[in-house]
Amino acid sequence: MSRTRSSSVALLIALGLTGCSSGGAPVPETQYATKILGQWQGTVGDVNEAITFASDGKFVSQVRQRGFISNTLGQGVTGTIHGTWAIQGKSITLKIDSAENDRVLNKETISTIEAFRPNELVVKSDAGGTATFVRVL
Repeated sequence: MSRTRSSSVALLIALGLTGCSSGGAPVPETQYATKILGQWQGTVGDVNEAITFASDGKFVSQVRQRGFISNTLGQGVTGTIHGTWAIQGKSITLKIDSAENDRVLNKETISTIEAFRPNELVVKSDAGGTATFVRVL
């Protein structure tokens, strides 16, 4: 399986690099996999994306131009993307198994969780791009 590392990794709505300033008490690393469940929104550049993490290890993302998946796995990719997710330590891996655009099929991306609070998630790509996301309540 091909692995692509992004220049701009984002998992849900970027509201700036506020990091730890809002969103409640930090989530312990041992609880990342259970606390990430649910719907999140993010912005990479000027475009939004929504992603839902399910308890069965699957995710669904609605990608708009320059969203998280678009930037990490293929510039300009839009539409609905399905796949699996896994968290190990502070790393989150997304593997694509269904997409409207063939360029991202069977690819994966790994990001580092920089900060995680109940309603705010900050992730960083290996290339150094950082984004902040908020939980959809």
